[in-house]
Amino acid sequence: MKGTTATAWWIALRYLTTRRREFAAFVTQVSVAGLSLGVLVLTVVVSVMNGFDGELKRRILGTVPHVLIENRQADDPEVAALRAHPRVTGLFNFFTGDGMVTARGAVNPVTVYGLDRTALGALPGIGEHMVSGRLDELFATPRGLVMGAPLAGYLGVGPGDGLALVMSDPGVGGVEPKILRYTITGLFEVGAELDYSLVMVTADSLPAGRLTAMGVSGVRLTLDDPLAAIGFAADLRARHPAWQVTSWADAYGELFEAVRLEKVMMFLILLMVVAVATFNIVAGQSMAVTDKQADIAILRTMGAHTGTILRVFLLQGLVISSLGIVAGLLLGVLVAHHVGGLIAWAEAWFGYQLLEGTYFVEVPSVVLAADLVVIAAMSWSLCLLSAWIPARRAAALSPIAGLHR
Repeated sequence: MKGTTATAWWIALRYLTTRRREFAAFVTQVSVAGLSLGVLVLTVVVSVMNGFDGELKRRILGTVPHVLIENRQADDPEVAALRAHPRVTGLFNFFTGDGMVTARGAVNPVTVYGLDRTALGALPGIGEHMVSGRLDELFATPRGLVMGAPLAGYLGVGPGDGLALVMSDPGVGGVEPKILRYTITGLFEVGAELDYSLVMVTADSLPAGRLTAMGVSGVRLTLDDPLAAIGFAADLRARHPAWQVTSWADAYGELFEAVRLEKVMMFLILLMVVAVATFNIVAGQSMAVTDKQADIAILRTMGAHTGTILRVFLLQGLVISSLGIVAGLLLGVLVAHHVGGLIAWAEAWFGYQLLEGTYFVEVPSVVLAADLVVIAAMSWSLCLLSAWIPARRAAALSPIAGLHR
């Protein structure tokens, strides 16, 4: 008998389709079910982590400056030339500084954005999430101010109400507080920390000539892909060493790095669930080897090589594993696409709000093909190792011992 892969395939499939001991068949079914469940959970959790990561990036990076060039103006020739760059979708003068808002005895620290009219179209993250008023009304009211709706609720104010913005003004005699009076013209809610820490005013309402001392004044660039901002900023620094260039990663890089590490750790932890499920494959295939000792002995006496026996049981284990992995991936993708509705149903059934106290109204989920490939490859590799152990044992069996069973 030639030790070909085709022969090994034929024998392996025949062993899978013939009747076996009930307990051995039960162990095989448990192996497939456990592996499917592990892959399903891994797929769903990774997809949900992708969803939260994507939502954070969309909400935060749609609002904060992608790239900021300090102490420059949009009409500077070298800066204005950046408008022609294919990555740049917006370029305008910008101010950012720190301050405090106070109203009705409540105080809260905030980041202050000073805008001109050219900046309105470059703030889709704010304009699309206005819950009261419009962003352009900021310029229709003398000393208008736009802030987060949750922050306004904390201060006990709303559209049309006045409040005080306190900013520090360093001078020769020391730091002096500047108290500026504003009227709320609109409220936004992007569903992120910015709802509690960001206010926007017109640049001309801030003290003229003191912007550099009170914060960072410069040019804000909006890119077509916020994730390209890090490389774009590095390229600007290399081409213009005198420029002070920062990107969103300088302020929020640690946040997204923490989210990425959390995703990696969750992947590794849940991969251990898959690894535990593969132990059942070792048990099931070991029982199959014991059950087929006589058959193995007959095949060996007919001329089958040890490599053929090894491939038979290795392929048998991989077929079982592949069924579990494919089923887990298909069910995982299905559950991931409907996880928001499933969570909502569970919340209604148990009367517990899972997302209460967070910025999210539903569980986001994004299924990425690259993640599915990694999950399948890692799971299949673990199953390959699990199937190899009993297959190696089968190949090492003595045909004489098998014939005497």
